[in-house]
Amino acid sequence: MYKATFKQFKIKASYKGNKKASWGDNWNNYMITVINAETDQKITFEFWASNAHPVLNTEYDILNAFYCFVSDAIAGSYTFEEFCNEFGYDSDSRQAEKIYRKCKKQLEKLKKIYDGDIYELINELQKVAD
Repeated sequence: MYKATFKQFKIKASYKGNKKASWGDNWNNYMITVINAETDQKITFEFWASNAHPVLNTEYDILNAFYCFVSDAIAGSYTFEEFCNEFGYDSDSRQAEKIYRKCKKQLEKLKKIYDGDIYELINELQKVAD
């Protein structure tokens, strides 16, 4: 298990490797746990490391996983039409709707542990995870 801290968040990555990514041949599956140390609220989400860099073993790697999660949550704050326009999806696509719903779920998870400005959060994360 690998750990990182960012602002009030304690982030842990546990390698699972037992689940293939739905979007390709990648088994580098992690369960990421994020705890807001100020409120003790906790969430988890799945993350797949890349095939080129399959191990999350540095603070940068873990913060990058959290950055990706927050980025998806931001996409969930758009309307479906805005989402499709932003990411080049056809608004009649069932696949686009499925991805959009997942982003909406990410947003709801993020709201459980963070009630601040998500754009401010991602900008601060980008400085350390980009």
